[in-house]
Amino acid sequence: MKTTLLTLGLLFILKIGYSQNPNYDKNEISIGLISLTESPKNEENLFENDYYFIPFSNLTYKRFLNEKNAIRISFYRPITKSNEKPPSNWNDNSEYKEQVFKIGYEYILKQKGITPYMAIDITYLKSTSSRIVGGGFTGETHESENNKNGIGLTPTIGINYKIHKNIFIGLESNLSIMNMKNEKISTQLFPETNELPTKENSTSFEYIFNPIQFIVKIKF
Repeated sequence: MKTTLLTLGLLFILKIGYSQNPNYDKNEISIGLISLTESPKNEENLFENDYYFIPFSNLTYKRFLNEKNAIRISFYRPITKSNEKPPSNWNDNSEYKEQVFKIGYEYILKQKGITPYMAIDITYLKSTSSRIVGGGFTGETHESENNKNGIGLTPTIGINYKIHKNIFIGLESNLSIMNMKNEKISTQLFPETNELPTKENSTSFEYIFNPIQFIVKIKF
């Protein structure tokens, strides 16, 4: 079934890609200079606010099938954040890592000074987080890990503005709707015991809102 849907999707893309006017730039490279993104769920110890800024957030390549339709592939800069502190009477050290890839389709509504467009991306997200807490009077130390793998859809809207020949600036906003698989692992590090780490698997839907992103684009 999945193979059939992918084949039909490819045929649809090839169909809309036909154009009688070959006089257009077929390639585009864009860089997300700065992005405002919703903070990861259940990571308040590292992300104090609901949203955070990411400089040079992503690199996107687009292949235009005609003047209004394009295939796009995006690679997002890996996110790594930690609050590791020197050992003390009470330790609370955390680390978070995230990687995102997207591939999708873009449709340009009209070609004018300010050009609006919309897109839909298939999004893959992988993240790992860990937190070590312990010390104090009892000296007990525990580690919790949370591994996530998710796939979903990201509807997107944006605008372009031409500033010089084939150079454009733009704004983009999107919402990722993700089906996530979660694996939680809890381990007692000290004092050592014969008990094995406890594991808990679950699935969930998550929504990740990226309200604004400033982009620079070059067509060739």
